[in-house]
Amino acid sequence: MFPTIRLQAPIFWKVEPHRKEAFQEALARRAQFWRSPWEHADLAPKNVPAPLIFPDPDLLRSLVSDYFAHVNILLCLLHRPTFERGLSAGLHFEDRRFGATVLAVCALAAKYSDDPRVLLEGTNTQLSAGWKYFRQLQLIELTHAGTLYEAQLICLSIHFLLGSSVPDPSWYMSGVGLRCVQNVGAHRRNRHKDKVLDEQWKRAYWQLICIDTLSSVFYGPPRGTCSDDYDLDYPIECDDEYWETLDPDMAFKQPPGRPSVLSFTVAYMKLIEILGTAQKTIYCVRKENKPEGWTQTVVAELDSALNAWVDAIPEHLRWDPHMEHPVFAAQSSALYACYYHVQIHIHRIFVVSAHKGQKPPIPISTSSNYPSLAICANAARACSHVMDVAMRRGFVYAPHVLAALCDAGMVLLLNVWGGREGGLSTDPQKCLQDLETCLRLFGMYELRWQTAGRRKDILAELLRATKIDQRFVPNRLKRTLDSVDFGLADDYFGGLSTNDDAPESSHSASAGVNHLPLARPGLSSGFSIADIDPLFTLPKYTEDLGRLPVYEPFHWMKGPPVDLTYWDENVEMRVGDPVSGAGIFSGTHDWNGWDGTITNIEELVHALEGPHMDAR
Repeated sequence: MFPTIRLQAPIFWKVEPHRKEAFQEALARRAQFWRSPWEHADLAPKNVPAPLIFPDPDLLRSLVSDYFAHVNILLCLLHRPTFERGLSAGLHFEDRRFGATVLAVCALAAKYSDDPRVLLEGTNTQLSAGWKYFRQLQLIELTHAGTLYEAQLICLSIHFLLGSSVPDPSWYMSGVGLRCVQNVGAHRRNRHKDKVLDEQWKRAYWQLICIDTLSSVFYGPPRGTCSDDYDLDYPIECDDEYWETLDPDMAFKQPPGRPSVLSFTVAYMKLIEILGTAQKTIYCVRKENKPEGWTQTVVAELDSALNAWVDAIPEHLRWDPHMEHPVFAAQSSALYACYYHVQIHIHRIFVVSAHKGQKPPIPISTSSNYPSLAICANAARACSHVMDVAMRRGFVYAPHVLAALCDAGMVLLLNVWGGREGGLSTDPQKCLQDLETCLRLFGMYELRWQTAGRRKDILAELLRATKIDQRFVPNRLKRTLDSVDFGLADDYFGGLSTNDDAPESSHSASAGVNHLPLARPGLSSGFSIADIDPLFTLPKYTEDLGRLPVYEPFHWMKGPPVDLTYWDENVEMRVGDPVSGAGIFSGTHDWNGWDGTITNIEELVHALEGPHMDAR
């Protein structure tokens, strides 16, 4: 696992760098202390791995194209020219680690493919797309230092699992990935003379930082690393095709006037760093020595950081539902959805519910004088509308973006439960319409990603448990709830064999598969922005999100804020876990996990057991 040791004389090597290599070459190594065969034999795989089975050449080309069209524009992990050179040279047949990376690419891309050959043999559901490639992978080896291919494989595999019904391994896989890249020094600046290689390592490490931060937010455990542990620059804002040029002086230089696809990646990583700061401050475990008002002060600083971040969004990524460039439009929608998600995460710590017999959620405010429930509610509205526009334009996002939609749905549900009692001027019917948007979008995504179906089940069941005057429930929402059929499992899995040697099904066996209609990034046919509520002035700053009323068009931002400032130190139960940051939001993925979390929700539902929400 550790074939070399790091010499404990860094200062000496800086003074005498020419002596380091000579010393390492001359170092006598007694075999019994440096490489014991039984140790490596015990850690090595017991069986000779089976040969990797790749898609047919035409399907492989199609899947690689789908990956770079749909996945890499947001994930930004692989350098396309380098990857495709390896494929053309047949490297995936010779180097098993590169071959595994290719299969992981195919697994992710299969979720965007309508070719029936991507389905698992013996199934006729798109939920199985990609698993025939993914289950060939051996994700973790313990006998050698990490390689770039393994770091890329871990990143790709985590994103694949996040869309499945078994997403939990993604958290500890991100920890393994971080150790993999740290073991080769990829967390430090300028570690490789080859700049192409250095940039690829940089991309892998930053992806792992993002995954590590999001895993902490989703699941609640502490992060595996923090900003003090690395001094890495952000990935260079230069598109893949400009990395290598005939003129060395022009390498890694983006042409003037041509915005880079990588600008999204850098902006997204800066946003995730703000989220990471929130996670290690307002959601830290030990707060006993913090002065009074410390949390409000930190949140105000985070608000300032978010305001500075949103001001710095590159011009070509600023929100515009009419944006013509398909890739930038897809990136812009994802960026704003994640921005509103971070707003929710930062301010939901102040959204509390009282004890039984008292009122539902109270909109505690922060030091910025804007009620947190209003901030969360408007951020949830904006997030759901942005995702709706994206879907109408044919953009289908990876599952980690869906977490934003899930948390938006939860906030909207809280708003249905207690917004009026908490002092917000809410419109129950419009709030339910926004909830219907979330459920409808999950209904589209669940055709390919199981995590979307799980989140839809949770939202639908919680909404069913809410006693709402039926006059407020839109007919479309009633139809959406009725469409959640828990008896469909036999249709999906009745004929599925878990045997790896199951006979291969013919292409016609998938003729009845339900398909999520995909479009290449661009306008879907029949799309009209007029079908959507006014979005031309999306709330931009925290103070915009905190203004009331919640259910007026977003043009109300120009009005004066409503001051609902108060802080109740005696209210103990918070929505979610104030320590870990996880709770009733997107972190729980199975019903067993929800059993513990549901006790928090019952505190809110208890208020609903009193008078029903009526037409008052």
